[in-house]
Amino acid sequence: MNHFYDYAVIGGDMRQRYIVKELAEHGNHVCHYAICASAEKDSISTVTTAASLSEACHAICVICPIPLCKNGGFLNQSAFDEPIPIDSILASLKSGQFFFAGCIPEDFRFKATKAGVKVYDLMQNLPLSYFNSVATAEGAICEAITRSPKNLRHSHCAVLGYGKCGQTICQSLKGMLCHTYVVTNNEKELAQAALIADKTGTLSDFATCIEHFDFIFNTIPATVITSDLLNKMNCFATIIDIASAPGGVDYPTAKKLGIHAVLCPGLPGKYAPYSSAKAITETIESILKE
Repeated sequence: MNHFYDYAVIGGDMRQRYIVKELAEHGNHVCHYAICASAEKDSISTVTTAASLSEACHAICVICPIPLCKNGGFLNQSAFDEPIPIDSILASLKSGQFFFAGCIPEDFRFKATKAGVKVYDLMQNLPLSYFNSVATAEGAICEAITRSPKNLRHSHCAVLGYGKCGQTICQSLKGMLCHTYVVTNNEKELAQAALIADKTGTLSDFATCIEHFDFIFNTIPATVITSDLLNKMNCFATIIDIASAPGGVDYPTAKKLGIHAVLCPGLPGKYAPYSSAKAITETIESILKE
């Protein structure tokens, strides 16, 4: 396969546009396709807007969004009204290429690898995933502040799940003098959370005290905030759900009860696209040097 470009950046949010800029400034010939609009036109001579997905995939390295998919099997992008199946990207990849994205479906990974493509899931890169948790936590807190009539400072906050994002959210809330309660059924996570949070408990414990919280931050990718729990909640509480779509809240019930619950995907791309793009670019360049 003849490669027209060093890198192709496809789909995504503002992070992808900053990735294009970073790569071009490092002396690479970069093309992009289906990335979000910008107020500025490409002014760097080594940056090209690809006319088609097929043209874009004529690159040594193809970079797609975090997460790769939106609405099932379609590329995460907002540039075109017409959805782009990720299978069309798969069909355009060739042996020897490098493919980077986040939260790559296992079937896509298997088929691409079988075709000789070197596939890297950026969310499985430990340093980057921790860095991503910082931007996610900052974004989640921004969403909470702008969407609630209550002050976050000194409020009572529950954090559901204590993975990377849950840990960083909890630490950030403690820094704002919030009263924090970490909820997880994982024994190891409970022990870790007890070092930082004011209180910890299981999902069963949470059900007995849910009415006391002003803010609930969910990171668990399952419907853990059920209709039963929503009926016990304070109607002035705000739920910030950062779990993978479709989230962890019974949204129809929340709407019916007038509880403010919002699913917040792609927070790093919304609140810290430049910093996130820089970290992604550095990670990719580091992997390619190995």
